[in-house]
Amino acid sequence: MSHHCPFCGSMEKGVYHNASLCSKNSNLNPCDPCKRLAELDIQIVKVIEEARRLKSEMNYSHDHLIHRLPPEISSDIFQLCISREPSVDARYTQVALSSVCQKWRQIAHTTPQLWTTVFLSVSHHNALSVPRWAQEWIDRSGQLPLSIGLFIKAENNYYSVNPDVIAVINQCSSRWRDLTYEGPSSLLSYFVGESQWASQLQTLKLDIYGSQSAGQFKLGDFKPTPTTLRIKGLDLKSVVIEWNNITHMQARHIPVDNCWELFRIAPRMTHCQLEDVLNIKAPDPFPRPHTPILHPTLQVLELSLTNYSFGPVLNNVSLPSLKSYTSDVGGGYLKTESLISLFLRSSCSLQTLTLLDLGLHVLDLVDLSRATPDLRHLDLKLYDRSGANVTERIFRRFSNAFIITNTDSEANQVLFPQLQSMAFEGAMPLDWTSVPDIFGSPSDVHNLHRRPLRSLKLSLITGQPKDDPVIIDKDTLSRMRSLVAQGIELKIEQKYPRIDVLQQSIEFHAHESALGGESAGSHI
Repeated sequence: MSHHCPFCGSMEKGVYHNASLCSKNSNLNPCDPCKRLAELDIQIVKVIEEARRLKSEMNYSHDHLIHRLPPEISSDIFQLCISREPSVDARYTQVALSSVCQKWRQIAHTTPQLWTTVFLSVSHHNALSVPRWAQEWIDRSGQLPLSIGLFIKAENNYYSVNPDVIAVINQCSSRWRDLTYEGPSSLLSYFVGESQWASQLQTLKLDIYGSQSAGQFKLGDFKPTPTTLRIKGLDLKSVVIEWNNITHMQARHIPVDNCWELFRIAPRMTHCQLEDVLNIKAPDPFPRPHTPILHPTLQVLELSLTNYSFGPVLNNVSLPSLKSYTSDVGGGYLKTESLISLFLRSSCSLQTLTLLDLGLHVLDLVDLSRATPDLRHLDLKLYDRSGANVTERIFRRFSNAFIITNTDSEANQVLFPQLQSMAFEGAMPLDWTSVPDIFGSPSDVHNLHRRPLRSLKLSLITGQPKDDPVIIDKDTLSRMRSLVAQGIELKIEQKYPRIDVLQQSIEFHAHESALGGESAGSHI
């Protein structure tokens, strides 16, 4: 049987035993092989050191930028590479800039701004090491404000937790600018801050797993004053802050009673996003308002719901400053009556309206138009589950009238008379002539009494096979191209697969004209 020699690597028959070196404590002189091996070890160390020195010189010779710039300029360049948001990319960039060569490492480690973003991801592999890394990075940041993200991974429903890492974070709490925590609620109580608190906290993000009642974010007797708050899986009572200062709010998986309480306790809030409100009764629920809550400053409201009707919340608020509203209800849980009632009750000058996957019909659009006369931008994503050809009916109603008049006839009233842009996603069929009819003839484009619509983007689900392309008829295509020549932005695409229907139609008719044949495509 052949074996590799553990010393020279050659293969010969027999078994080689790893002999030990002569003992340094022996009174006898070492044997000749031991002397030579010791000398060789010294030479190896020198060669490795020489190789390292040559690599440093090579880096200097090959780097025509950083090594030739003043350190402060190099430092400024490095800072442009770092995101303020704690993320894997930010951490990778910090490590990468420190690993190129000695010069780069020296510049990176002496640039405090490079270490103000601290991303900490804890798993069972690194739970013991993360506190040391955290301390090193925070020390390099000097006394600058910090953006810290702590992410604790769940592995087989078990969280690898080392409270020491939160202790390190607490030591610099006076420098928190942005704090993100994602992990079990049981660790919230470990965030206690410093005894001498001088808060710079602007953004607080708490994404919680586990029971909502298992923990509370409370920094002793001090209440931080962030302007931006994101919470997931937390009751409002579990976040002890000064709510008066909140301007931007994002909440997910909160009980419905928390929603109207939010409008009550955050009077300066200008942007609010609510996702997947829970239709559950909290152990100690907030009281339901007897009259609509007047919120004077909210400008942007976004709702994303899959399991609950948001009507009870919208019916209990009044938002006179509302400029933008979005609903993504995933199956029509939100009735348009609640929206219309909100807009009328608030007397708001709504500018942007986005309705995604909402059961909407022509009569709903008429009522919405009356409730939002100042609307500038409309985005509709409608899936026809009733088989009522909703897409075609809506476009026909839009094209009924485009010149604003004083007529009392409902059929001749212009939908959304101040509309400037519209995006629509829906299912075919669609009468192509209704698309240019929305704008009128090219001669009407600059009519001061025309609805000021200048942009229309259509994304259509056609169900057409690949070998039967969707083609706009030649006459209608000509009208559309004339509108584009007048400065109208018109885009029509097939969603699955994504195809530019306008361009496809232009190329199809050009090919047909060249052949002198008749159009063979599907004129839907």
